[in-house]
Amino acid sequence: MGRTYLFSEDSNGRVREVKVDPKHLDKQIREERAAGRIPTVLDEDERIRFGQLAQKLRSNG
Repeated sequence: MGRTYLFSEDSNGRVREVKVDPKHLDKQIREERAAGRIPTVLDEDERIRFGQLAQKLRSNG
């Protein structure tokens, strides 16, 4: 299994990457939601696809 990434978006739209503890990922997601942030979990392939999409959106905008 590849690496898992957890990103957390706050109410201002800022996103940060949270270090993932694979044994406690569910707890980390609950904690992010409880803090009022929006958690997103991606695997390596999804992270690459989202990065490519973001680059395309920036170049078109």
